[in-house]
Amino acid sequence: MKPITVQTVAAAIGGTLLSGNPETCISGICTDTRRIVPDTLFVPIVGERFDAHDFINDALKAGCSATLTSKKEVKSEKPVIYVPDTCHALGALAGYYRRSFSLPLVGITGSVGKTTAKEMTAAVLETKLSVLKTQGNLNNEIGLPLTLFQLEAHHEAAVIEMGMSGFGEIDRLAQIASPDIVIMTNIGLSHIEKLGSQENIYKAKTEFLPHLRPNGKVIINGDDPILWAHRKDFPIGSITVGTSPEHDLSACDITESATDVSFTVVHEGYKQPIRLSFPGAHNVVNALLACAAGLSIGVSLKEAAKALEAFIPGDRRMEFIKQNGLTIINDCYNAAPASMEAGLRVLVAQPGRKIAVLGDIKELGDYAEKAHRDIGSLVAKLSVDALFTLGENGLLIAEAAKEGGMAPDSVFAFSEIEELKHTLKEFTKEGDVILVKASRAMCLERVTACLTA
Repeated sequence: MKPITVQTVAAAIGGTLLSGNPETCISGICTDTRRIVPDTLFVPIVGERFDAHDFINDALKAGCSATLTSKKEVKSEKPVIYVPDTCHALGALAGYYRRSFSLPLVGITGSVGKTTAKEMTAAVLETKLSVLKTQGNLNNEIGLPLTLFQLEAHHEAAVIEMGMSGFGEIDRLAQIASPDIVIMTNIGLSHIEKLGSQENIYKAKTEFLPHLRPNGKVIINGDDPILWAHRKDFPIGSITVGTSPEHDLSACDITESATDVSFTVVHEGYKQPIRLSFPGAHNVVNALLACAAGLSIGVSLKEAAKALEAFIPGDRRMEFIKQNGLTIINDCYNAAPASMEAGLRVLVAQPGRKIAVLGDIKELGDYAEKAHRDIGSLVAKLSVDALFTLGENGLLIAEAAKEGGMAPDSVFAFSEIEELKHTLKEFTKEGDVILVKASRAMCLERVTACLTA
């Protein structure tokens, strides 16, 4: 982070300096007293189960140069800045800091595929530019500001993920990030429990529109029916991508194998072959979104193709692990109906006995029963060799798989993960391919850890 004075911080967030030297410089932001480094500003966040104001004195003693507070009784010789809401102030400061950079910022939003699209986009841009990108799942009202504070003078572009679970969140994140380009991956069922319909999800996802920078553009997955139906909502110059020739950037000649997927990108008459070195035809659209962002910022399709061929997904997202004679498709970072279907299709394209380990998909509300039963029916239709499920809704997957014709002795449903792990480990044999997939709350990485131990 570029150094800024406490006086500048207070002005940027509308805060009041209660004590300390206004010329004190800070060169970092800290919200966690376990990660304090010198010359940082401590921002105490009030959470559901804790209030970090209780740790202000500890933070200042440990080396923080200044602190924010929403409680005026804080006493210190170091700078203390009062604001009514520290979380809001964190975002306001991040917005001020982001606007001190003239670099192009690409925001990523959508129901599923945000992280893969973000990683692919960053990989494409990195062929020519120094890129800051969101790490992990730092895509909320705390994580996004902390990402923006990592901008340095050498950065030439940023790729920032914007997550949400309800109305108002994308509005606040986009106001902070001031995106030049926004990529929309799709409108699925994630968070429908809270928002009620896919149209409402679309409305919540597009709250960024008033915060696009002048001449900003939106890149949408035109294969998504809701985004395609709303394509005229977006600014002039926005781009559609997809597997139909009617899109601005399209893919044809798609060929998928157990280990990769190849296709040809067509743009204004130019054709560029691209090969992804991992399976999954659903990733073709993610690659197109990344290519479109690259073209918008000066990266050619040829350069993008080279970057995408070298790209490997990771961090529990369609991660292939070969160990103990098994091939594990570790895709347990999160789940939605569409991503679970994509994972199953990747599984059945592999050689060997195919085992699906599936758990609950969260936040589906009234759609939960149908969505999980549809997944179970698909498991049976795709001729998966064995199914292991975890959780109350996982039981619905198992029931629907048996109703769809899957042999009862190849379907195992569990309410406790330890029993699942034990039975699965006894069941597997050399050469098996195992998909591990569920919402993050199910913590199915414990199954992956068991299989690789």
